[in-house]
Amino acid sequence: MIPLEYFVATSFAMFTIGIVGIAATRHFIIMLLAVEIALVAATLLATAFYYFNTPSGNIMLLLFAIWTIAASEAIVLIAFYRYLARFEASLDVTKLSKFRD
Repeated sequence: MIPLEYFVATSFAMFTIGIVGIAATRHFIIMLLAVEIALVAATLLATAFYYFNTPSGNIMLLLFAIWTIAASEAIVLIAFYRYLARFEASLDVTKLSKFRD
């Protein structure tokens, strides 16, 4: 069995990669992928803590809830991307202020 410390270290590393990805670029798609990496890190950590702290070890309900949230997030992000593509908007985040008008 893999110790909990490995899951914590892996989650921290993935979350750091996600935050650096958000801070380092202004491209919309890359920022979305970085957010996904950070959310996967949080999911991995939550699942590991739940598995190690629950006596039965049954984590299917938690995983189902996480997958539902991830699926709905993906649908919203695809809809937002299609909205940007319809108006031929730039995917540079700094230029998104023109939608205020």
